[in-house]
Amino acid sequence: MPKVTKWMDYGKDHYATVSFYNAPAGRHVVIAWMSNWQYANQVPTRQFRSANSIPRDLGLFTDGEESYVSVKPSPEMLAARGAKVKKPTETCEIVVDVKNSMELTLSNANGEQVVMTYDAAKQTFAMDRTASGDASFSEAFPVVTVAPTHGAIKQLRIFVDRCSIEAFDADGKMAMTNLVFPTAPYTNLKVKGGKATIYQISY
Repeated sequence: MPKVTKWMDYGKDHYATVSFYNAPAGRHVVIAWMSNWQYANQVPTRQFRSANSIPRDLGLFTDGEESYVSVKPSPEMLAARGAKVKKPTETCEIVVDVKNSMELTLSNANGEQVVMTYDAAKQTFAMDRTASGDASFSEAFPVVTVAPTHGAIKQLRIFVDRCSIEAFDADGKMAMTNLVFPTAPYTNLKVKGGKATIYQISY
């Protein structure tokens, strides 16, 4: 029996993961439903109840005496990268080269924000969506989610869509998926302790 719980994703909105048989090159590819039954029927959307995550490739890594499942964006997501832009867009990938501890804030003109924090000393990554936008539909929604990083994070890959944020350690040691419902797109980005490159996502 493992000594610790080994989550595939440390966000609130990673559920009902589906895996694919016979993927190219023997890869283990999965896609999740981005929601949570604590509030899935109350989210402020019409005609649908949340979308699927981006595809992810699974592997293995070790930390001390324990083995864990690694989770990385599938390599096909690189082909979805469009032009580099100076500010976040409604759908974009943010790549952050991390120096040590880091704080990243996504915000919009209405004062709504999501704050992501990497603590190098504690080896934790956190995402605070308490002020991310509309959270009135459920008391379970405005939370801070925290993940162990199993060592140093050198690069983060963050996928922002209209109502979701998916954050990954580029080496696959941490994944975090959370819904957000801003009243306007996050178009401002502030990073302390790292350098960010923003790519539009092409469909």
